[in-house]
Amino acid sequence: MSTQAVNLTLKNAAGAATVFTLVAPAAGDNSWANWRNKVGPISSVFPRIAALARVGNKARKLNLKIQVPASFTDTVTGLTQVNATFDFDATVTVPDVFPESLKGDAVAFIESLFAQGLIKEMVRDAYPAT
Repeated sequence: MSTQAVNLTLKNAAGAATVFTLVAPAAGDNSWANWRNKVGPISSVFPRIAALARVGNKARKLNLKIQVPASFTDTVTGLTQVNATFDFDATVTVPDVFPESLKGDAVAFIESLFAQGLIKEMVRDAYPAT
């Protein structure tokens, strides 16, 4: 079973729709699907999303990555350079015996977790909730 890879429309911090274009669908399990938000003068500064699905030990696993590079223009060469990248890397594990009736709740909890102000601050600054 698989899902159809399509372009992704996400909202940026200002609430504007931002399109991440599918640049490479996964070839199946153990293959990355890749998207790029094609903004900026060179491809190395494009924000990117990657997803990898695989079979684990009695479970399916999904790795999701989001990378947002920061760039600057080198005053000597005039070339755009990447000087830092904000990385988000998550792994989801769905055991083979996990009930179908609870999968919707698990997804809703994850979705609403990232809508929480506390979690947004923690992700933004990588500080603990103390």
